[in-house]
Amino acid sequence: MSTFYICATPIGNLSDVSQRLIETLKEVDVIYCEDTRRAAKLLNHLCIKKETRSYFLGNEVQKIEEIKNLLKSKKDVALISDAGTPLISDPGRFLIKQLIQENFNIVSIPGPSSVLTALTISGFEINEFQFLGFVPKSQKEKLEFIVKLFNSSMPTVCYTSPNRIKKDLDFFDSQGLDSEIVICRELTKKFETIYRGKASELKYQFESDVKGEITIVIGPSSSQNEINLDLDEAIKILIKNNISKKDISKALSLVTEYSVNDLYNKIKDF
Repeated sequence: MSTFYICATPIGNLSDVSQRLIETLKEVDVIYCEDTRRAAKLLNHLCIKKETRSYFLGNEVQKIEEIKNLLKSKKDVALISDAGTPLISDPGRFLIKQLIQENFNIVSIPGPSSVLTALTISGFEINEFQFLGFVPKSQKEKLEFIVKLFNSSMPTVCYTSPNRIKKDLDFFDSQGLDSEIVICRELTKKFETIYRGKASELKYQFESDVKGEITIVIGPSSSQNEINLDLDEAIKILIKNNISKKDISKALSLVTEYSVNDLYNKIKDF
């Protein structure tokens, strides 16, 4: 029976490659990857010559039938991401769901993870944590994101890009987020750098251009602060983005002194 392999690759340091990953990539017939050029760098380092095909957000749905046909023809297939474990804030969910439904054999090859690496270096209690992917860009999603931070009793791990880290820290600070934050840049690489502090302090360390992959770990809020927002403006934004009045009332009740009923009655006027 052919097998589809989900393969975790190094998050920066190529020395973190596992022997099992090397053996798997040598044995499969085709390797799907986000960027064939970055995949070539890894494969050349491992002295592996295999056919690679692109698989990214823009074509992931269209590639499903192609991958299924390879598996049906008894070809073993591997999926790798640019760094770390595929499907973690990367494409693949629709593919895996369909392969499961059609009873294809799926094997996950574990390996480096920026989420777990950042958590272990954070110093927070990590028996429980939540992962929220990339810090969102839209105002509506950012408000939903900050609500989750304020209402979490466990650390939160998220990603951001170098050109957005300053904006994200400014936003956290503007909302009164008082949590300790650990920012991990270029994990496992030569210029790995760890920053620790509150958003109000850290934002000044990112005034100039920043490069590299960034993972953020945000500790639980140390006090029951309310989000520093204009309530009327928040309601207008959420309504404009087609959020139901019931859901708006529930979300805002968690971060203001108002009850769900009070908020619902207030929203009726909008």
